[in-house]
Amino acid sequence: MTVIDACRIEDESLHTMPAFSPLSLAFAPESDVINPTLQRILDYLCPCPAFIADRRCNIVGWNKAASAIMGSIGPIREEERNIVWLSFMKQEMRDLVVNWEDFAHDFLTIFRNYYGQYAGDPWYDEFTDHCAKINPQFTQLWQQGDHRTEPKTVRELNHPLAGNMRFEITSFQVYANADLRCCVYTPLPDSETELKMRQLLGSVS
Repeated sequence: MTVIDACRIEDESLHTMPAFSPLSLAFAPESDVINPTLQRILDYLCPCPAFIADRRCNIVGWNKAASAIMGSIGPIREEERNIVWLSFMKQEMRDLVVNWEDFAHDFLTIFRNYYGQYAGDPWYDEFTDHCAKINPQFTQLWQQGDHRTEPKTVRELNHPLAGNMRFEITSFQVYANADLRCCVYTPLPDSETELKMRQLLGSVS
């Protein structure tokens, strides 16, 4: 079973995590469609997992390699296809990422930057209040603020099928659309990660 396929299992299967209320449709992305050119770019990046998120950290585009790592993203409820929400509320995501707290901190930093940039958008307060009410760990990390000067550029994953994989992360704003950010996971050359990625892609084709 893949990571995000498992996210659709009933709440009682989430191991030690308590049952969390799902996000309402009020938190759905403003638009879940990206430019076809951007989708082609994501597809060309395989076997590097890559996704595009909007200014609210909603995943609005992804490639086959990202689905191979995270599971089938498409079936996730649109309003829950948010990288911050998935990071904190889904045990399967926490199990996937080694040093999960660093992972969560990095995405919270991006989210916090958008939060400040769009201070007049009530969505941000509503989303953070909702997360804080149902997950005390979100509150803890959110209140800590940003203390690190640089984000982690290497991410280690323990995939349920492929085992340990190591990636270098590149994150950048999409040209001519500052509200979109692309995140690319490039397999480290001194590991077997690229081979494992190709095997995973072959198994889901």
